[in-house]
Amino acid sequence: MKKTGTFLLIAGLGLASAQLFAQGNTVRDNCGCGLGSMALGDQTGMVSHVVGATLNGISGNQTFAVSSGTLNCEQSVGFVSTQEVQIFVADNMDHIATDAAVGEGAYLSALADLLQIDDENRADFYTSMQLNFDNIFTGSDVHADEVTRSIVSLI
Repeated sequence: MKKTGTFLLIAGLGLASAQLFAQGNTVRDNCGCGLGSMALGDQTGMVSHVVGATLNGISGNQTFAVSSGTLNCEQSVGFVSTQEVQIFVADNMDHIATDAAVGEGAYLSALADLLQIDDENRADFYTSMQLNFDNIFTGSDVHADEVTRSIVSLI
């Protein structure tokens, strides 16, 4: 009797996940980054999400992945997430480019604040942004995420 109940439960979960497979969020959306999202990627459905969360929990890799920027996780810059910096860069990219070209300005100062650059290192940061302008702002079609990665690698 237990085998029949277990079989029916598994079959029911399989049918439910098949209906949910074509709709809903991906594993990464619901379970975050880590081994689970790497293994299951863009799959949707309840079973995929449970398996993704279980893989993340069993392997205990999410903490390392978040701090190192591996396994689909974004690496943080100090205590500020790269995503916050990326949003600021996306919203203010033209102003940051103008300030970087001259090596000073309010937007560059605000960026340094977000990146938690100490006052004694600000002048070096501004100079570095100016000297590396062409490497950071590679063209008129450059995306904020590319600019953010360039800035983060610069510091």
